[in-house]
Amino acid sequence: MQKKLPRCLLVAVLVLVGMCPIMAAAHFQVFWPQVQGCYGKPGEVVKWQYFWGHPFEMIIYDAQAPKFFVKTPQGKKEAVALKEISLPDQARGQARKAYEVEYKPGGPGDYYLCLEASPYYIQEEKVFWQDYVKEVWHVMAQKGWDKPVGLEVELVPLTRPYGWPAGAVFKAQTLFKGKPLKGAAVEIEKFNGFYVPKDKLPKDKLPKDRLGEDNEPLLTRTLKTDGQGYLTCTLDAPGWWVIASSVEDGKKPYEGKPVPVEKRGCLWVYVEPTPAPLQK
Repeated sequence: MQKKLPRCLLVAVLVLVGMCPIMAAAHFQVFWPQVQGCYGKPGEVVKWQYFWGHPFEMIIYDAQAPKFFVKTPQGKKEAVALKEISLPDQARGQARKAYEVEYKPGGPGDYYLCLEASPYYIQEEKVFWQDYVKEVWHVMAQKGWDKPVGLEVELVPLTRPYGWPAGAVFKAQTLFKGKPLKGAAVEIEKFNGFYVPKDKLPKDKLPKDRLGEDNEPLLTRTLKTDGQGYLTCTLDAPGWWVIASSVEDGKKPYEGKPVPVEKRGCLWVYVEPTPAPLQK
C-alpha cells in the first residue's frame, strides 16, 4: 500500500452504532506498505502502517495491539516488533491509536506479513469478529505465494496475488483449521488510502441505486465459497483489495451472555494499473 494509495490494500475495521455516518458497513484490519505496490529487494527495510476501520472511506478507530509475524519463502515464522503510532480520524477530527511494523527480507522470494487480531465486539451485529489477515511482499523471485501460512482461517491464492492488471479474475481457496471451508460468506472491498467524506461528495462520486441511495452492495461485494472452499472474483480497479471469508466458531461472553464468535480469514491483494499497449 501507499500513503495516498489507490484503495489498494489493506485492512481491519470496526464501526460503532451512531458514531458517524457511513457509506458501507464493512469493517476490516488494514495494513499497507508505505511505498506503492508490494515489491521489494533483499536487505531493504519495508514499513507498514496498520489501523482498524473502514478501508473504503478510511474511517479509523482505536485499534487493539494485534500479533504480527512474517512467514518467509522457506516457511519460517519470524516475529516483528510493533510500534504504537497515531493516525488522524478525519471523520471525527481526532487522533486514533494505530501501529507500525518494519521488516527486512534477507533474500528473494514471496513473504507474507500476517496478523492475528484480538476479538472485537460488533454492536450492530451482536457478534465478536476475530480476524486472521495476511498480505504478500514480493522480493524478486516468485516463491511461496501459493503456500498456506498456518492461520486458523486462511485464504490460499491460486491466482498470484500481485502482477495482475485491473479487471483480472482472482481465485483462492478458503481453509478453516486446514480444511476447505464450503459455503463461507465472502466480502470484498477496496482500500482508497484517503478519507472519503460522504457529505462533501458530488452526487456522482459514489455509485447510486435506482432509489438514489449509495449502492452499498457495489462498494462491499459479497459471494460464497463453493463445495471445496474455492472463490472467484474480479478486482476491477488498481490498488489494494481485501478479500475476507468468515465462519462462526464458538461463543464468547459479553455482558454476562454468550455471543457468537465469527472468525474471518482475510487476504490483501495488490492490483496493477492496466499497462498501455506497446506502439510499433
